[in-house]
Amino acid sequence: MTYLGFKSWQTGFRQLSQYLILNNYTSAELYTTTYGNADDSGANSNYHMKEFLMRLRKFVEAVLAYTGSKQVNIIAHGMGVTLARKVIKAGTGYDHQAGYYDLGANIKQFINVFIGIAGYNQGLISCSPGPILPFCSNKDGFFPGTVIGTGLSEYLTDINLHGGTEGTSVWSIWSTNDEKAGPGSIVFNKITCRIPGQNGEIKKSTNEWTHYYLRDNSGPDIIPLLG
Repeated sequence: MTYLGFKSWQTGFRQLSQYLILNNYTSAELYTTTYGNADDSGANSNYHMKEFLMRLRKFVEAVLAYTGSKQVNIIAHGMGVTLARKVIKAGTGYDHQAGYYDLGANIKQFINVFIGIAGYNQGLISCSPGPILPFCSNKDGFFPGTVIGTGLSEYLTDINLHGGTEGTSVWSIWSTNDEKAGPGSIVFNKITCRIPGQNGEIKKSTNEWTHYYLRDNSGPDIIPLLG
């Protein structure tokens, strides 16, 4: 089964890819990509851009065509989770800078296992009431709403409510010590790393399981999920 990785930064998923190769995958089955400029220092300027989504959708289509696979597995990390979810569910969307876009038809039928590691599906508590940054946009960023009742960003609302699940089976891997997801990975009493409709989850609670440690060291948990 072909595996696609939607990684966070330049070195993302290198360690996981090496682990998969040691466990009966070949390099010909592993395809990874990133978004943005692969520089963590520029994270606040990133959001769910039309450019990112169109390019990632083409990446999935290209891997399916090149390998001839009927289905692929997708493993995503951080913002890669919410980007990948829209890439799969597809349809139209709105980029507050670049305008409307159309990703085409839903491609859930081509996804076997979807694994979201440390995603921000309910937004980020650090964005409420929120600094004025693209990353925290209430249109297409990680705005989580406020205590007084405003909702998630339009983008997160869309992927959480529409388009069904992201594959034949859907899993999340998360930690209560993820410094980027926030204390306990909780946003207004919800675990932001959980994916609506998921089949199950793997929760980590010891101190070493930080945001990037999850990305690099979840291999032993991922292998059984891939089947």
